[in-house]
Amino acid sequence: MTRDVIMNGLKVEKICVLLLLLSVFVFVPNKKIIAQSFQQQQIVDLELDVSDNLANSQYIGFVNLLSDNEGTGPVLFSGFMQNLTPQKVTDLFLEINISAGKIGRIANIKSHPNYPFSLDPMQSVYVTNNTRTDNHIPGIEEDLEFDGGLTPEGDNFIENLNGSTTLPADIYTIEIIIFQNTNAHGRVNLASAQAEIGGGVAFSEAVDFFLRTPGDVIGSNVEITNPYPQFSWEGEPGVEYRLIVVKNNGNDSPESLLQSALSSAPISEGGSLLQYENLDVYVTGETFQYPSSGAQPLEMGQTYYWQLSTTLQSINSVEERTSEIWSFKLSEPETADAPIILTEETEKALQNLVGNGVLENLISAGYAVESFEIDGVTYSGNQASIILAELLRKIESGDIVLSGDN
Repeated sequence: MTRDVIMNGLKVEKICVLLLLLSVFVFVPNKKIIAQSFQQQQIVDLELDVSDNLANSQYIGFVNLLSDNEGTGPVLFSGFMQNLTPQKVTDLFLEINISAGKIGRIANIKSHPNYPFSLDPMQSVYVTNNTRTDNHIPGIEEDLEFDGGLTPEGDNFIENLNGSTTLPADIYTIEIIIFQNTNAHGRVNLASAQAEIGGGVAFSEAVDFFLRTPGDVIGSNVEITNPYPQFSWEGEPGVEYRLIVVKNNGNDSPESLLQSALSSAPISEGGSLLQYENLDVYVTGETFQYPSSGAQPLEMGQTYYWQLSTTLQSINSVEERTSEIWSFKLSEPETADAPIILTEETEKALQNLVGNGVLENLISAGYAVESFEIDGVTYSGNQASIILAELLRKIESGDIVLSGDN
């Protein structure tokens, strides 16, 4: 969806399309509806509600928010206004403000001053994103037109989307106000409804997680020696991933093996591992240590493929996202006296772990770093270098905090 289309959507002259615009900014599970009266005796009631399908979506694409031409698409949101008095209320106007928590107000739209509307005694009006008629709300006699659109902050917001068709994570506030313009008091606000939605996980259209260890892309011929490797990746916080590891059987492609495993239920859901499937688990986080139980052990000399996947709930469907496929070969451990190669990265990691100056003193005294142990697993050689690089990344990102003099 282009910037011009979005801006035109903000300036439409149909209230239902305008309310549809409001739903563009509703995309995460936590919702809060607030209604307020500005007078001691309330004249008009106003409500704004969001459907569960929209509220529970993990990402929203602009195209998902458009109703079909027949007006029979899913109800994503609804608006309700009611005259609470036995008299007709005239000279009514609407104002809509949309704000993003990190930016401020990004849109302001008001009824055109020459197009007021009225509500009959005790009249109720209910509108959804599917009730479309030109310049008209079903149940209201008068036509409606609107002024306004994007604020300068809103212009920057649209520009910063850089062509993306999904919304960035933020807390968005939608405020609707019903007011009158009076000769005696000028503008008088009668009621408002406010929906505050945000704080959940939002995804872009690109793959949002990237593999780190063990192994590399297919064909890289990476070998490891630890039969209980640590799997790690970069991803979104709080997301649940499905991690699958399969063994090369010499006949099927890596894609076929992983897809078959993905199509079968994991052990946690009552399934069982396939003959060539070594691991199938759900993981929340960005690391997972290969277990000694609940998985088929990795075999020396065998090549393995692994992949991550996750599912995202959109408005109308569940979409599956997958990572690249990586491979590694489990080889015999290197001899115990084979030292760890001290690259700039591994040396920096060891300096963080053992303390400033300690590593230099040990090396000067003739010592070599041959191996180290974590949680009962000994690492040496190339595998130790990989683990040290991962430890360094976590230290620098703050995931591991060292105490003492280090």
